[in-house]
Order: sequence, then structure tokens, then C-alpha cells
Amino acid sequence: MTVTEIELNIDKTKSPYFKISAAMSGQVYELTFKWSARWLAWYMQIDDKVQGIKLVNGIDLLAPYHHIDGLPTGKLGVVRSTGTDSKPYFDNIGIGNTMSLAYET
Repeated sequence: MTVTEIELNIDKTKSPYFKISAAMSGQVYELTFKWSARWLAWYMQIDDKVQGIKLVNGIDLLAPYHHIDGLPTGKLGVVRSTGTDSKPYFDNIGIGNTMSLAYET
């Protein structure tokens, strides 16, 4: 089992929307993140295959999609690295924050 933190270097002063490239299971995927002010939550899209994945901690975010070909085969989740936050908010996820996105193979 290998756990890798996916770097989310979010510049919250510019836009609640950003894209990154992340290597998972030996392949590079484009991850798109959007903040919903209405629902106070981050949502993620993986390539053009899956969209609307709400970032919540404590679960495998890919579990409902493992039947889709071309998606990572491991587990993707939000984890609390420090502090007492119970869920990811606009300004507490990413590099140097209390919540991070991690991929486990």
C-alpha cells in the first residue's frame, strides 16, 4: 500500500475554479475543482469521465466509479492532516492546510 498526497496548491484569491494534473496508477489525469458557494463544498471532475464528485473526508471518492474504464484503480480520499476540521472548506484544503487529497494504491 502506497499513499501519495496530491498537491492542491489553491490560490483562493484568484478563483474558486482550478485544474491540475495528477499521476495515479501510472497514468496522468486532469482534475478540475470547483467551489460551490451555495453548497459550501468543493466538487471535482476527473478528465471527461466523471464530474460532480463532492470532496468529503473519510470515504473512497472513487468507489462509485470503479466500474468505469480508464479511471484510477486505487482509492482517492480527503484526509485530515492536522487540526479538528470535519470537512473540507474553501480555505482549509491543499498544501499546508488541515485537509489534503490523497491517493492510495
